[in-house]
Amino acid sequence: MFTRLPHTLTSLALILCAVVLCSLAAVAQDPNDLKPGSVLFFNRYTSSASNPAAEDTQINITNTNQSLSIDVHLFLVDGSSCSVADSYVSLTGSQTTYFLASDFDPGVKGYIVAVATAGGLPVQHDFLLGVAYIRESDGRFTDLPAVTLKKKLAGTVTDPGDGSAVITFDGGAGANSYDKLPGTVAISAFNSQTTDSTIFAVYSPANDLRTGENPTVSIFGLMYNQLEASRSLTFRANCYTTFTLKSLRVLSGIDNFIPRGSNGWLKMSSTSRPLLGMTHSKGPVFNGGRNLSVLTLYPTFSITVPAF
Repeated sequence: MFTRLPHTLTSLALILCAVVLCSLAAVAQDPNDLKPGSVLFFNRYTSSASNPAAEDTQINITNTNQSLSIDVHLFLVDGSSCSVADSYVSLTGSQTTYFLASDFDPGVKGYIVAVATAGGLPVQHDFLLGVAYIRESDGRFTDLPAVTLKKKLAGTVTDPGDGSAVITFDGGAGANSYDKLPGTVAISAFNSQTTDSTIFAVYSPANDLRTGENPTVSIFGLMYNQLEASRSLTFRANCYTTFTLKSLRVLSGIDNFIPRGSNGWLKMSSTSRPLLGMTHSKGPVFNGGRNLSVLTLYPTFSITVPAF
């Protein structure tokens, strides 16, 4: 025998079901820092060559598959020049590993791309997770999960014969296709900068991780305050650039637009390239960071990696 729920309970049940379905859909979406994948983007690493006790990063990578081993090709991109240094780590089933930036690439600030490979070629292995534990010299601490992207089809990416492989982030069903990269990104919330200090780093991945690339990206932003008013702004990011919110040109000034005791948010996009990044706020009470939120996806973008 079925009992009809009261209308309000029925509506509540439908809302809860929708929330659960949306949450499951969000976890399945590309890109994501909640799911395992075949390509990982670590949106920040840093260390001090002279004083790693004050500034350092621990990079962690885990193979969640219980039986399959995998080679992971690491590309460490210097944020000041976009020069690339690479290395491999090998993981057996269920293995996790870590390394310190101060040991691996001391004195460099930038981002890392980690690609699952077999025989030197990118391969589908949607079982990788990663996280960066970051300690900055100004007292900021954060744990940033790696942004992960899945490969659409099983098998390896083909080498056209020149010792390279092209990874295409288009969300399609081609042999080289992976999830799409972020298009529009956001700092989902920040407190008034009269009391807090918020930094953010933004970058567009290099098209070629064999030789490196130093793109200058023009970024359009919309900043909103607590009263839903907005201010437009523009700025440029070179390779991998760290900004303070205070440094952005906002009409009437950011402290007047988002005064003490209020908060705001910021969304950013580029018409020419995908964007990734992170943000970190430090205030009198709270101190923490996160990856930039993904609002839209970039249609298609390719990255060439060496195949060896």
